[in-house]
Amino acid sequence: MGMIANHTALQMLLLHAASAGRGSLLFGESLERIRKALPDFVNPVDLQHFPDLYLEFPLLGEPFLDVTVLYSETPESMRIASSLAAGTEQMIAWLARAKKEYPDICAGFEIDAKHPSQTTAAVGFQPREHTELAKEFCEITGEQQYGLLYGKMAARMPAGWKPSYLGLFKGRPGSPLRVGGYLNQAQIVSCVEDPGVLIRFFAAAGFTAYDNPMIREICSVFSVSPGTVEFQFDLYPDETVGDIFSVSTSFAVQQPETVRTAFDRREGNGAKYISLLQKWGIADDRWKKGLEAVFAGALPLRDRALTFSLFPQWFKVRWTGKKLQPAKMYLLAKAGTLPHKG
Repeated sequence: MGMIANHTALQMLLLHAASAGRGSLLFGESLERIRKALPDFVNPVDLQHFPDLYLEFPLLGEPFLDVTVLYSETPESMRIASSLAAGTEQMIAWLARAKKEYPDICAGFEIDAKHPSQTTAAVGFQPREHTELAKEFCEITGEQQYGLLYGKMAARMPAGWKPSYLGLFKGRPGSPLRVGGYLNQAQIVSCVEDPGVLIRFFAAAGFTAYDNPMIREICSVFSVSPGTVEFQFDLYPDETVGDIFSVSTSFAVQQPETVRTAFDRREGNGAKYISLLQKWGIADDRWKKGLEAVFAGALPLRDRALTFSLFPQWFKVRWTGKKLQPAKMYLLAKAGTLPHKG
């Protein structure tokens, strides 16, 4: 049931996300481009190894949909048929081998469908604590210099602030290396209590595109972030850090009822977070449509049941040249199987 199940799961997740009039408001014309491009990234994987799909869309301005495909499980037989992933065969094979020794690492692709002419998919890798693997990964993808850059940044970052993620964006101006890491609640609170902690972090990273208002805004986001926060920079081949910085907040939602609790305007952490975005004018009311797409269900199919879920996992706030940009929302789409007595 592998190929049929994958196709069914993928299309059901996308169509549900876009149903009840949500598609045009949240995703615009890019939805159809994603529906055509995404199957080639999913079909080669049996449903026991269905990737995590992050549906990314802005909460203000022109609607569009980008998708991150993250392979937490990587069978050695996996092949990506899409021309958008051309030249990554060795990367996938390397990942399958490396995961045997480092099971917590993962990698994937970011498919940009905002424009009719799609570019090569960006490549992402999460070495987690295994910083040394970044060098190997970048060598396999033909980007050896970026592995060295990543290693240098990781070496100079303070404890608890080291990068955990890298992204290669060959189609973007300057071909930046995206570098990201995760902050726990203790680190977040330390910045809220003393913004100097954040400034010292920027100094270690080599990031200079900030001012006092931006520091206050970042700390305000931290103050309404209930769990993990991800930070991201852009690093260029000449070792300079770009003027883009972002923080993404995870709400770790796993059940439909926890969505209602988290984003209830009277009590939830999500409500405080959304209120801040709207006060700053970087989100309108479309986030409500994103929450309406939340669901969990199953479809019996012979001796197995296909399981589906769609939950908000991340919200991103980004600054470019010290200025706030439209916020983004990430819905995590997952599928799997359970035994079923037909």
